[in-house]
Amino acid sequence: MTAGAPRAVIRTQDRLLKLLGNLPEGRAPLVSGMLRRDASEATAYWLQLVVSIGIATLGLVVGSAAVVIGAMLVAPLMGPIVGLAMGLAAGSPFLVLRSAGRIGLSVAVAVGGAALITHLLPFHELNAEISARTSPTVLDLITAGFCALAGVYASVRPGSDTTTTAAGTSIGISLVPPLCACGYGLGTQSLSVAGGAALLFLTNLVAIIVVGTVSFVAAGFNRVDVLVLEREELNQKVKEAPIARALARRLSRLFESRWGSVMRFLMPFVLLAVVYVPLRHALDEVAWQVRVRAAVRESIAREPLRVVQSRVRVDRHEVEVVVVVLGKSADAERSRARMDVEIRQASGVTPRLEILAVPDANAIAGLESTLLKPQHVETPTAAPATTPDEQLDSARARVGATLGELWPASSAGAPIVVDLGTSESGPLVIRVVHLGPKVAVEAQEALQRAASRELGREVAIVDVDVPATALTRDFGDLAFVARVSSAVRATAGIAAMSVCVIRPAEPERGRRLPAAEVDLARTLDEVLSLHPRVTMTRGGPWSVTFSVGPCGAPPAPDAGARGAAPGDR
Repeated sequence: MTAGAPRAVIRTQDRLLKLLGNLPEGRAPLVSGMLRRDASEATAYWLQLVVSIGIATLGLVVGSAAVVIGAMLVAPLMGPIVGLAMGLAAGSPFLVLRSAGRIGLSVAVAVGGAALITHLLPFHELNAEISARTSPTVLDLITAGFCALAGVYASVRPGSDTTTTAAGTSIGISLVPPLCACGYGLGTQSLSVAGGAALLFLTNLVAIIVVGTVSFVAAGFNRVDVLVLEREELNQKVKEAPIARALARRLSRLFESRWGSVMRFLMPFVLLAVVYVPLRHALDEVAWQVRVRAAVRESIAREPLRVVQSRVRVDRHEVEVVVVVLGKSADAERSRARMDVEIRQASGVTPRLEILAVPDANAIAGLESTLLKPQHVETPTAAPATTPDEQLDSARARVGATLGELWPASSAGAPIVVDLGTSESGPLVIRVVHLGPKVAVEAQEALQRAASRELGREVAIVDVDVPATALTRDFGDLAFVARVSSAVRATAGIAAMSVCVIRPAEPERGRRLPAAEVDLARTLDEVLSLHPRVTMTRGGPWSVTFSVGPCGAPPAPDAGARGAAPGDR
């Protein structure tokens, strides 16, 4: 640097300080005020911190943004962080150590207090207010940097006209709520919540320190003879911060050395580099989630079938989609294949995709319209013509009797209903609904060959198995909903079939169910509403049983023969 450069730098620093509303003569009193803190100031600080912890924790738990904002306004944590930045800029080891000690103790009190409050609460639900503070990105770092500039302005400019700026800075930078969210995560033993919230606080802390240090240096506070001011403070017989005072005397030589200024300025940027890597990764993850979520919604919007309900979860390179549509299983399978290809292309991962088809009134009526058309047989003109219903009953009776003799009732359960369907050309389709396990592929092929010989026509058997045992959540919620939906779809039109449901009891007053439980209950209620004979009881974990006859009644031994009669449809 040339001889004229320092004078140019000094003039620039003085001019910037005047623009901020202060004078060069005001630097030393400002630093001296930060160095001199009395006991009453410490009492006010800790009182405000404890109050803000209680407000923030309860505001996060109940999901109230207004309450959380109130905690931001009360929280005093911005003060020692700005003091740490000033200590690094001015070269005051005492100010650095005392501010760092207060920050560390404040973090411990905030996290521990929030964890204790969370542990004492009767309910724990991860709501939007808490979730919003568990996924910081580089954007949060940039936001915190701008808020830090406002904080520096409020600190440098004397007078009461910075009250609004200080309040806005407190709301924007959000220091205590992330700590309380971290405590909530520890109180609920959710390490992902605790870790994400801790990273957000560290992001805000580093942004304030880096921007504050650079701003104070730019305003010329590095030219303050801080060692004289600090020596005066350390020589006073004050009991406040004894450890910081003792360490400051030892670190004074290091700060005065040639490498002292380099170390002071390098420290914030090292912290910045440490937090930038996970924040950049998190930003890429958020961008991926937004892009994939939009692609999934577009894919669902292009679905030709009517969508009754959809649930999309995109998180950490995992895609989970559940869609309930009105239609047939074949249509749902085609939709699933289409969505699978589109989501793979958009996300680059293999999605967990479940398309559940439930019948509407038209689908059930269409089942009857596809029943077997009788073969044309010339009859004498004098014989009375049979009606379509009589022909249909005759075909059902013949097929039911034939299938009843061939069906492996001992292993698969007796048929409950036998439906017939065909087309102008093609095999006779026999749809068999039975209470028991699915027929083995080899047994089904042998059954088709035997039925074809007996009926004199090619036969294709559609095996519709209804679980004979209770369905539970043992194999996961998606599998549970899929199996219940399939069985409801198969038995909704069978008058003899009932659905016996046991569901959890209502939560105690003041308790809230987790979001996953609420989503599961809503989806199952939607699926079960399609069945006309559902008996619902409360008092245990989810359990769905399909019964021949009313719930609780033992199945009749001749249920299969009776179920194949036309009156059961």
